[in-house]
Amino acid sequence: MAEKENYFEFILPSKVEYGPGTIKTLPEELLRNDFKRVVFVVTPGRNRSGMLDGILAVLAEEGSEATVFDRVIENPDLASVADCVQFLRAFTPDAVVGVGGGSALDTAKAAAVCYSNGTDSVLDLLNGDGGSRKIKKKSLPAIMVPTTAGSGTEVNYWAVITNKAEKEKLSVGAPAMSPHMAIVDPELTLSLPPKVTLYTGIDALTHAIESYLSKTSNWLSDMFSFGAITLIMGSLRRAVDDGANLVARCNMALASMLAGVAMENVGLGLIHAMSHQVSGFYDTPHGLANALLLPEVLAFNRPGAKEKIKSLDRVARGKGGFIRWIEKLYREYDLWIKGVEIKGEDIRIMAVKAADNVNVRTNPVVAGVADIEKIYQECFKIV
Repeated sequence: MAEKENYFEFILPSKVEYGPGTIKTLPEELLRNDFKRVVFVVTPGRNRSGMLDGILAVLAEEGSEATVFDRVIENPDLASVADCVQFLRAFTPDAVVGVGGGSALDTAKAAAVCYSNGTDSVLDLLNGDGGSRKIKKKSLPAIMVPTTAGSGTEVNYWAVITNKAEKEKLSVGAPAMSPHMAIVDPELTLSLPPKVTLYTGIDALTHAIESYLSKTSNWLSDMFSFGAITLIMGSLRRAVDDGANLVARCNMALASMLAGVAMENVGLGLIHAMSHQVSGFYDTPHGLANALLLPEVLAFNRPGAKEKIKSLDRVARGKGGFIRWIEKLYREYDLWIKGVEIKGEDIRIMAVKAADNVNVRTNPVVAGVADIEKIYQECFKIV
């Protein structure tokens, strides 16, 4: 075996169709793979938009049967995934197609693996130590069609599901959950409103930064994560200001995908460990929670990742420039630190949960409960 410092493992996603108009290949892909019974997992608005009508018509003409599950919720929870699993069981599909943002894709992936493993509950697949080794059978084939540029979940095997009873987000994932394929069509993001574009873009940026600074990063993951960072720095503002700018939308879709591959391989960090608690307790949009934590956690991590943060500063043209670039971005779009309220009584338990979250294992600086409490106090309005 190679020397440890020169050795790493790297998982690449299965087939990806990327580019404007690639959504048109979906019926062909389903038919080529002999998927004759298909469930589309979408948000209610996506079903009403009529986007799927043409695809469903083509499948019907070819003798395939397809139906739509449109009860996806933002920040999907155990109950909503179980609802989807029961829908799948009633239809007995050959494949599932997730169409939408991270919530729709995570619901599709989680439901597909629960279905193939004979359970309605994600909890039955977890072993309590941040892993999912109770997954015995490969997931029902899942095709991912993202309509936002942020989660990166279309190209990795993770799904994040909320356990409302415990006010926590569960990360469920194993190679058996890897999507069958992803169709990444930037044209599907053209109608996103500016705020959604901003939040999802910062989510992708956070994935890229945390995977770049991860303790387990390697030269190959760095290619993906650093490439994503530079694409986002050059394109996020243009995508927010001019949603019809297809070049910017293409770059953001590509960046999200690159960051998704990187984080699957080398993990994330303290931002996600902390933001999962905020979303679990308050149902705060994931991208917004990440955004509020990003500058403070980046400053906290600087001592453990000096050279890499210097490389980010160089891209932003100046010492300390990367954090200043982020802060300038926030000022331009009225995204204010301490713009979201959390209860003082919740900070301690959130910090304890964050310190035990799987994502802290790859953070470049060890973060104790007291450190995390302080960061929460700096980033949120305490009530």
